[in-house]
Amino acid sequence: MSYIFAFTSRNSAMRFCDAVISYGGAAKLVNTPQITGSGCGLSVKCNDYELCGGILNRGYYTSLRAVYSFDGTEYKTLYRQ
Repeated sequence: MSYIFAFTSRNSAMRFCDAVISYGGAAKLVNTPQITGSGCGLSVKCNDYELCGGILNRGYYTSLRAVYSFDGTEYKTLYRQ
């Protein structure tokens, strides 16, 4: 299962991706899924939800708008602001 972290700021998405990688996680920048309807069009995809949650708690990411789980065929909303 992978997780998509959607941001409204491209800068925040890139900072978050860099932070995940610096803590040893595997993350990459991806296009925001069409189901969001808004945002910058840039999200972060990662398989380690706990690591990402810890980074979100340590950093200042006010532009996070949604978190989705993706099982390969379907997106499920885990968080939406």
